[in-house]
Amino acid sequence: MHDAEQDFPITNEAEYGVAFNGRTYEIKRNGEACYASDDISKTIFNLMWLMIAEALRGITDRIRIHSGCGEWEGRRFMVVGDKGAGKTTLMLRLVYGGFRILSDELALVRDGKALPFPRRFHIKQESTRLLTFMSGLIDRLPYNWTSYGHKMYSFTPRDAGRDWKIEEADVRAVIYLEPNHGGESRIEECPKYRMVEKVMPMSFLSEKDDHLKIGGLCGLIDNAECWVLHVGDLEGAVSGLQQKLSVL
Repeated sequence: MHDAEQDFPITNEAEYGVAFNGRTYEIKRNGEACYASDDISKTIFNLMWLMIAEALRGITDRIRIHSGCGEWEGRRFMVVGDKGAGKTTLMLRLVYGGFRILSDELALVRDGKALPFPRRFHIKQESTRLLTFMSGLIDRLPYNWTSYGHKMYSFTPRDAGRDWKIEEADVRAVIYLEPNHGGESRIEECPKYRMVEKVMPMSFLSEKDDHLKIGGLCGLIDNAECWVLHVGDLEGAVSGLQQKLSVL
């Protein structure tokens, strides 16, 4: 499912398979049925999320943040934003802008360091009109059908000829994404207490210990530069981030 290079030891293994009995598709985990549907797209979607949940189940000592993660000239940054803010579109443009992009959706944080989670990037069909820089590649990417009848493409940096190695590193900047669709992009400083307020709803530790994330999250933000990126035109966002990150 994923092709990111990693140097982490294997701590748990599970085998998933899909079988079709003539009427329904059935997902099995280690030989035990765990999902069934007559819709192949729903089956693929649920298989993906079951595997992601499996990978995350044993990670209880890191804060999960709904965030893209990348680097500019070795400086690690996180891009946090709500669903639909444009994280994936921005991270894809950064791939083609010379940035080292490692994830578009999830980062695992501990002691001020971010570990990107190696999930493939999901590109909505309706977003492809903004991705002219990927012309010729989109139609070659694997895809699945969504419940509303559109394609959801699957991408990794390797598809664009970039490296994709998952490593932990200190976070130098936390960037919160605010959509400004159709307008110009601009970056402004954000007080650290305000950034904590913005990132807190986008983070999760565990059902039992979620309150314990507060200290770790505050520590991460206190040691990083904090900016709000009002993202409109992608070229302005790319050049603005290059300028900001270059002087850290």
